[in-house]
Amino acid sequence: MRTYAAWSTGTPFSPPLPTSSHPLLATLTLSLGLFFAAKFGIAEKPVLLHDIATSIPSAILLGCGVVFLFLSVGLYL
Repeated sequence: MRTYAAWSTGTPFSPPLPTSSHPLLATLTLSLGLFFAAKFGIAEKPVLLHDIATSIPSAILLGCGVVFLFLSVGLYL
């Protein structure tokens, strides 16, 4: 019974970002991620430091963009 009492007196979950901002964040992060991916693909001469400096932000932004896209359409992870 102690667990149920603790569960019933708990505070409800509230997301750190409002759900109305998810479509905007999805658009921004996916756009920036695609920009960095295009910059990575268009590079004329491959330089390791330049490749790393464009591929890591691209991967992070695209990953966050997909998560925000899922959240904006109602698929909560």
